[in-house]
Amino acid sequence: MKRSLVIARVGRTSLHRCWTDATKPRDWDLYLSPFEEIGSQADLDCQVGEIIPGPKWTGLAKLLNGWHGWRAYDQIWLPDDDILASQDAITRMFELGRALDFHLFAPALHETSHYAHFIAMRNPSFLARRVGFVEIMIPCFQRATLEGLLPTFALSATGWGFGLDAAWPKMLGYEHIGIIDEVSVVHTRPVGTFKDPDLRRRVMQESEDILARFECGQRLVTFAGVRPDLRDASLTPEELLVELVRGWQYLFDRDANALRWLFEQQQCLFSDSPYPVSGLPTSPHSRAKAGS
Repeated sequence: MKRSLVIARVGRTSLHRCWTDATKPRDWDLYLSPFEEIGSQADLDCQVGEIIPGPKWTGLAKLLNGWHGWRAYDQIWLPDDDILASQDAITRMFELGRALDFHLFAPALHETSHYAHFIAMRNPSFLARRVGFVEIMIPCFQRATLEGLLPTFALSATGWGFGLDAAWPKMLGYEHIGIIDEVSVVHTRPVGTFKDPDLRRRVMQESEDILARFECGQRLVTFAGVRPDLRDASLTPEELLVELVRGWQYLFDRDANALRWLFEQQQCLFSDSPYPVSGLPTSPHSRAKAGS
């Protein structure tokens, strides 16, 4: 029995085969929960459950309430089926999540990913970040955390799960939640696309209802950065913002609005430091020029 488990809702075009490497040992197990017929997986080291039609979160609710094998593991990752990731990356994600005692966490999204929330994107300024939000696309849970949050899956009647990723951090008191920047995966499909306008309306209304129920919103805040030695970086909120800006420059180059979004989310951490009206120049050149 291994300590970590990947559970994926998969179909015929799912990318789960790229997650394993038969030439290397693996210290985590893979359980496939098909939403349609996927053909034989006999050549893949995995367990395949019965077909459960429907979207991700209704299928997972049925699976996790009916099959209790997942309770034997310390960590459970629930990725979407369009995630491009290597076996080594998944192994490292589990390793760092355990070392940092993250109860709810995720790998970062690689720069080439389709994304909905900037906070999910890789920030190379840090090994990991302590955050207030982990997207439903790729969440990983400590077993006890998943046991506590499992009843919320039933709140998503549509099965899309929108709003759950804002409720979970609120329920956890915004503690022990992280994104691991050293490990990145690629989200290969565009996000937020609905072919059915009525489904989109129902999904969005469901999300609003969940946020109202838990009196919360999406807290896209980075509370702290984690250094390569696994210790939190000793930074003021303003210094933390500077490091986040450095790491996410590639986002701002694509869309300058992302800089405003980042500032708006981080300013809840700022102190009430007075503006330094006495001036800032301190270099010898500046002093000489001021005295001339």
